[in-house]
Amino acid sequence: MTLSSGQLQAIRAAIAGIPADVSNDAVGQHVARIDDIYAPETHAAALDPSAPIVLGARGTGKSFWSGVLGQQATRAEAALAYPQLRLAQIEVRFGYTGIGGPDGIDADALDAAVPPDASIVDAKAFWWATILGAAEGVRPKHLLGQAHDPEQREDLLIAHEQRLRAEGKVLLVVYDALDTLARSWLRRRLLTGALLEVVWAMRAYRAIRLKLFLRPDQLEDDALRFVELPKLKAGAVRLEWSARDLYGLLYARLAMTEDQRARTAFKQALAKLGLKAVDRRRVLARRWSLATEPQDQERLMALLAGRYMGKGAYAYKKGRTYRWPIAHLADAFNEVTPRSFLRMMIAAAKHGPPPENLVITPDGIRHGLRAASQTRVDQLHYEFPWIKGVLAPIAGLLLPKHEEEVFQVWQTAGTIRRLREEVEQGRYLSPFADDDGGSPRALFEALERIGVMFRRGDDRLDMPDLFRVAARFVVAGSQITSGLRRPARSWRRKSLPRTT
Repeated sequence: MTLSSGQLQAIRAAIAGIPADVSNDAVGQHVARIDDIYAPETHAAALDPSAPIVLGARGTGKSFWSGVLGQQATRAEAALAYPQLRLAQIEVRFGYTGIGGPDGIDADALDAAVPPDASIVDAKAFWWATILGAAEGVRPKHLLGQAHDPEQREDLLIAHEQRLRAEGKVLLVVYDALDTLARSWLRRRLLTGALLEVVWAMRAYRAIRLKLFLRPDQLEDDALRFVELPKLKAGAVRLEWSARDLYGLLYARLAMTEDQRARTAFKQALAKLGLKAVDRRRVLARRWSLATEPQDQERLMALLAGRYMGKGAYAYKKGRTYRWPIAHLADAFNEVTPRSFLRMMIAAAKHGPPPENLVITPDGIRHGLRAASQTRVDQLHYEFPWIKGVLAPIAGLLLPKHEEEVFQVWQTAGTIRRLREEVEQGRYLSPFADDDGGSPRALFEALERIGVMFRRGDDRLDMPDLFRVAARFVVAGSQITSGLRRPARSWRRKSLPRTT
């Protein structure tokens, strides 16, 4: 049995029709939808009510899972995927969401309660008020007085704890978008440190639990001063996507597409490989080989895009179509976000005329890398508004280079001076963690912390393909189109328990 040209084009159209860059919020118009839920096995730890800190870079799904937890319908769906977590038995309220509205708590509410000259006592009182407010169903501003008084606060918390235990329930208070807390390092450290102290204190309660979705760099700030912080770090879990998870997500989108013609064609593709079709519940519960077996995933990718990225007798030297996207979409921590992966596949499905015997082509995948690279940098720019201005001066630089050569480019372009001016204007949080005005070395370290640059084993500075493409780097030796070489890293993010 072979697939017809029409069937191949139907699958191609389904890939091209996947939403390219859907950004979720914990509350409001852009919350997670039931149809968008794909539940990797390793993400169970991120949703576990007993895990208070979940770490993830932008685009890994922090706000998505926050929104899933915050809605009864999506929470029930997640309960089917992770029955061991007993999510149906919990109540969820938000302690912070980064956006306001009837269900959210944003930086304006925080700033009104914690003025610029506030102490850590004031900051902790606000966070205590968010817990009390979640338990009582009121805004935290109405409970600041009780939150400031240790005896009143404890009496209220114990009363709610006893009520919840009697009802057989657990209240989970979720904190999302915590990178929006402040625009200065001093204030961010004050608010983050205060929140972490409250999280540690809440270990005394069983029926009231907290869950923080944090960026890794926010927790790993060495200037945070809290005696129990190492214990919280040790218990943190990381929200990551393996190659298996990413391909499972793509194939689930195709299996569940609303385009009936494409769905039928995809079933035919599975049948050609001896694989079974699947319904939504089996996808959600991961009772599907295309969600769990890399060998089956690679066989299907070979059917859709060919086995290798090259042509002819030496095609294998260009790498396998299954592995190439993961290798070239990874940041300096070897992490790939689902947004980048889907963006690559969507762009590949839109590139050039439809091939006769494939769904997407190797050339389309290479084109997709450029689209995914631009998307990833745009995402980072939302989180770190200084990023594009920092990459622009070195856009023509042939990396890897010794640090002096990179630093000189920034010096010549006046990059550090411009950053200082824009930080002084209050346009964004400084990339320099110590607020010392910065230096080229400090700028590189900021890029290193977020996985945009890294130091090779020979001490030269380099950048992953994912970012060098968007920055229009000259790539030596056609590195982007060569196989799967990954340069050795001499620096790694501090080790934390992972969800993969």
